[in-house]
Amino acid sequence: MLDERKRRILEAIIDDYINTGEPVGSRTIAKKYIFGISSATIRNEMSDLEEMGYLEQPHTSAGRIPSDKGYRYYVDELMKVSRLSPQQVEFIRSQLDVKFNEINEYMENIAKIISNLTNYTAVISTPNVKKSFIKYLQLVPVDSKRYILILVTNTGLVKDILLDKPENVDIKDFIYISNILNEKLSGLKLEDIDHKIVLDIENMLGKNKTILSPIIENVLRTISAADSTEVVLSGIKNMFDFPEFSDVLKAKIFLHIFEQKEMLRQIINSSMHEHITIRIGTENPIEDLKECSVVLSTYRIGESIAGSIGIIGPKRLRYSQTVSLIDYICDTLSDILTRLFTE
Repeated sequence: MLDERKRRILEAIIDDYINTGEPVGSRTIAKKYIFGISSATIRNEMSDLEEMGYLEQPHTSAGRIPSDKGYRYYVDELMKVSRLSPQQVEFIRSQLDVKFNEINEYMENIAKIISNLTNYTAVISTPNVKKSFIKYLQLVPVDSKRYILILVTNTGLVKDILLDKPENVDIKDFIYISNILNEKLSGLKLEDIDHKIVLDIENMLGKNKTILSPIIENVLRTISAADSTEVVLSGIKNMFDFPEFSDVLKAKIFLHIFEQKEMLRQIINSSMHEHITIRIGTENPIEDLKECSVVLSTYRIGESIAGSIGIIGPKRLRYSQTVSLIDYICDTLSDILTRLFTE
């Protein structure tokens, strides 16, 4: 447990380091943040904080920087979440509350807004496909060997999936099957398509069952295996504006993260059961993020968690402002999507 003076000094060091990116010395703290205490006293307290694991001293400087433990204490005990200005609130609301035709494009725009507002990297998962309701299906022949399954959900998600076409099936058959699938599946969640529904669909095929059942099975298998989320990114280059990532090796490691789809899913889905999640440095389960902090939150459609929104930045990111921004955007997005897709 830190006493009040150590708390004030630790808070001042972290605030200064977040703003400047430079190791902080005792004289800086005495001049800018804490008056009435000598530099020598502050220096002794900083030594104690270093021994306790809250600060680190780079080899090239007499100043200190926060450790992961120091940042964690700051976030849990010292940070005061800032309030967005009325101008920021109005801007965010105006950018989010717009008409859109396709959910992925809408999410890409939100990611750009977040990365522009924060100067960090934004990562967002689109609404979970299997939690979405089927709006309609359509089967469209492409050539003699292939056809496309077009799946549209209530969240505006469109899936275009190319499949192999059996012989002896023509365009009339695809129209016929599309009508049956829409009659039986429209309004259902993808995850609710069970064996009984499949049997009902096959029974509706009647004498065409032998020829058309393979298409039905292929379509339903494809729907069942559909990816649960897509991940969209914006502002990757923002990270290279920070001195921490000017090193070529660190930059390559950071870029490698965003080339790995499954790694991104792991990052963004790790908060699907929580409101605000903050992971600092080595707290991240992915080794390549040990020099970063990740702030994540979830948005909803109705009562169900639909996806996550996150920020990836340096460990010295502006936690207070970032938490406030992500929290407001998630709440606003939840209201908008719930209004659009549950009416």
